[in-house]
Amino acid sequence: MQTTKAKPLFYTVIVLLGFAGSVMYFASVFSGLLLVLAAVVLYFIFYGYSAGKDASKQAAFSLFNSLLIPVIGVAAALLIGGIAMAASGYNPVVAYKALFYGGLVKNWSVSVLNASPLIFTGLSVAFAFKAGLFNIGAEGQYYVGAVVATALGIYLHLPPLFSIIIIFVVAGLLAASYNYIPAILKVKTGAHEVITTMMFAQIARYLSSIAIRAMGGSNAGSHPYVTDSILKSNWLPRLKSFFPTANYRDHVGIIIAIGVALLVQYILVRTKFGFEIRAVGQNKDAARGQGINVGRTILYALLVSGFLAGLSGVNQVLGLDHKMYENLNAGYGWDGISVALLASNNPIGVIFTSLLWGVLASGGQYMSRTVQTPRSIVEIIKGIILFLIVAKYIYTHIGHKLKNWKNRKRGAVK
Repeated sequence: MQTTKAKPLFYTVIVLLGFAGSVMYFASVFSGLLLVLAAVVLYFIFYGYSAGKDASKQAAFSLFNSLLIPVIGVAAALLIGGIAMAASGYNPVVAYKALFYGGLVKNWSVSVLNASPLIFTGLSVAFAFKAGLFNIGAEGQYYVGAVVATALGIYLHLPPLFSIIIIFVVAGLLAASYNYIPAILKVKTGAHEVITTMMFAQIARYLSSIAIRAMGGSNAGSHPYVTDSILKSNWLPRLKSFFPTANYRDHVGIIIAIGVALLVQYILVRTKFGFEIRAVGQNKDAARGQGINVGRTILYALLVSGFLAGLSGVNQVLGLDHKMYENLNAGYGWDGISVALLASNNPIGVIFTSLLWGVLASGGQYMSRTVQTPRSIVEIIKGIILFLIVAKYIYTHIGHKLKNWKNRKRGAVK
């Protein structure tokens, strides 16, 4: 009974400890990692004490099993990448040292900036996957969020906190509504969301050029056209305001992204809506038999997925760019697919896989600049990781089909 009463207090302390450590770490105060590790250790100690020995062992085994394939995939990709570098005449030890030093230390701020929008698009893809859907058009919803954020950021004159909240909500809702037609086509006609969302992604990208010209677009500079800058009152606060050691470009968008990831995890695990999403994703017929409205659940899942992807564009405009560029291929929607798959569609895992992608991108720049190793090596590593993770899904799918076939065969024999 005492454990039950103490539970909220302990979890609150653990969350606050982890949050404080994360903020410090993202602001390049690397000692913050100690607080994060302390929060993790305290969580497992308290969980083991409250859940019991058997439940703790089962949870530890489940965690180990979920991490095994991604870790093996990353290790195998690094090994194959090292072999490719050695065969090309480069020293893989020196290259990898530069890669991880650049991504985790020297260019850590760039890694964080790269990861922030990826968390949102990774969550978008992962949420749709939970419902058995493939929102491949997150890139288009990113563009919608970015366009709306730019327009509101230029013209919305309100106190900073209110305007930023309004921009996030409105841009997210409009990005969700942009996914409404693919969603309704899926529900009413069975049109595959891969095709419809991909088509809408291309539409959004090209329509964004018109929006850019309408928002003061000029062709001065390195890009064909660029909008006017958003009002400074609509910028996301800088981490440097709280931590002098932080890079001047780092902003609180990474904290918002992590908060949204935690919220998505809570929705999927602790709410009726999340249960319905997971039920439909695992077996539509069984879900329908339990009284779940499958069509409505699919519709809502794609709308929420679009909302999350739209937040990525808002994060980028309000936090980093403060304007929008024409023909700037963001790629966050496409990379979000890789991030979600590597995380096995786990919202918490998306945080870490996004950071990994950010580290590889920024570390690859540093590696190329310092030891002249081609940045294409990083793309090779990413491709191998994605291939191995997708291979796991294919293997699981084939194994499931073979198991069903054997069961039917045994039944026919009997």
